[in-house]
Amino acid sequence: MKKKVLLIAAIAAGVFTTSNVNAQDFKPAGGEKNVEVNFTPMGNAPISINNLRFRYFSSSDMAFRVGFSVSSSSTTTPSIVQDSNGEDQEVESKSSTFGLSINPGIEKHFEGTDRLSPYVGAVLNFSMVNSKTTSESLDANDAVVESEVKNSNGTDGTTFGLNLVLGTDWYISKHLYMGTEVGFGFSTTSFADTENTPPTGPSVTTPNGSSFNLGPNFNSAIRLGFLF
Repeated sequence: MKKKVLLIAAIAAGVFTTSNVNAQDFKPAGGEKNVEVNFTPMGNAPISINNLRFRYFSSSDMAFRVGFSVSSSSTTTPSIVQDSNGEDQEVESKSSTFGLSINPGIEKHFEGTDRLSPYVGAVLNFSMVNSKTTSESLDANDAVVESEVKNSNGTDGTTFGLNLVLGTDWYISKHLYMGTEVGFGFSTTSFADTENTPPTGPSVTTPNGSSFNLGPNFNSAIRLGFLF
């Protein structure tokens, strides 16, 4: 809790230490670059980099941006089974997941106030998720055989979308700002088939279809950005 209080106090202190800076020194004039992270001051992890966003200001009122996220996990679980002779044998179960998200976009900024920079923009969304589970077992001859299941939960797939956004940046100092953003858009997801491959015999494929979503969206975390 003490670390959270100190973090909030450090950001708030920027307001007072920069009170004598001219208004035109706060907002980007063109050529600046920045990186954004999610800021949840009362959460367990106040600063999160699970979805980094980079932005480049081509001018004082125009910016290009791209969000980027990669996730990968793998788990191996050993277990002991008995063979036909009653002896212990070790087999393993493995699960892995990979996810990728890329979100390029453009923003049009307006005059606002000395520190406040409202904007509108458009963002393209692309993401994909793949998962796989493999399990070892013993056959009738006590040989280790393996079965495999891809997309066991039926949630893997590829998503495309377009989002219209409305947001604002508030500059605490020349190189530091906080912001929020809301959007309205659509997304379509093509779910991957579930493939179950047993140790012997043909694999079984189950189709999972697709989905379409249209409506508003909102990121509850505060955007914390650093210009350089």
